[in-house]
Amino acid sequence: MSETVAARGRRVRVRCARVGVPLLALALLGAATACSREPSEKDLRAEATSPAARARRAAAERTADDLVRRLGAVGGLEHVLTRTVDTCAMPYDGSVFERTRSPDSLECGMRTEAYFGVRTDMPHVLARVRAARIADWGAPQDPDGNAVDSPTAAGSVAYALVYHRDHGRYGDGSLMPAPALEAPGLRIDWDRPHMPLPNLLAEPAPCPAAGSAVYRRCLTSPAAPAGVAAARSRFGTVLVLRVGGRDSAANEYFTVRRAP
Repeated sequence: MSETVAARGRRVRVRCARVGVPLLALALLGAATACSREPSEKDLRAEATSPAARARRAAAERTADDLVRRLGAVGGLEHVLTRTVDTCAMPYDGSVFERTRSPDSLECGMRTEAYFGVRTDMPHVLARVRAARIADWGAPQDPDGNAVDSPTAAGSVAYALVYHRDHGRYGDGSLMPAPALEAPGLRIDWDRPHMPLPNLLAEPAPCPAAGSAVYRRCLTSPAAPAGVAAARSRFGTVLVLRVGGRDSAANEYFTVRRAP
């Protein structure tokens, strides 16, 4: 008797199932083996608190503290508060569809935000920031990749001074881009409520939850600061220095490579 279509279909399905089960088992075994090579959270925490990590963490903190101190010494500025968030976490590897995988199993980074009240006109403060030579502000423009303090160089002091002089507009009336000072891993921004592109600094983000990373510290100085809104009420203008940042590789101070 000839085989019916239904019977043939059942036979094919059984054969596929017999082949598919071992293949699925092999795939799951491969995934489990790959996962087993990943360090545990306990191992990563040990790396984050190792002598090498502590030494680099201390160096990164000294660098940020020095920048805050130097800016605080600029005439016309008064320190309000500094918040530093120091985090070690496993990098995001994307979804299974993105096929991206970081070469690191642990990345430690630090970002610092220091707020200052401005006691005088911003152009005077900007000129003093330039004189303090805290950084080479502005986008690299010369052949050696150095920043050029030019009225046309984005992120430079000269450009910020022109922005304030011309009230945020070019000669034809079009809007000028925001004048925040930029350098690798550094940014200085300030209140500009009366400019064509208004800017008011927000309060610093609250400290993240302690358990949301392999290792985390959040430091605030002074311990109970008045806050940005109170500083604005007192001084009229608030300025912030940001060292590192959420998307900045400049604040990364310690990494652990994945095992080959």
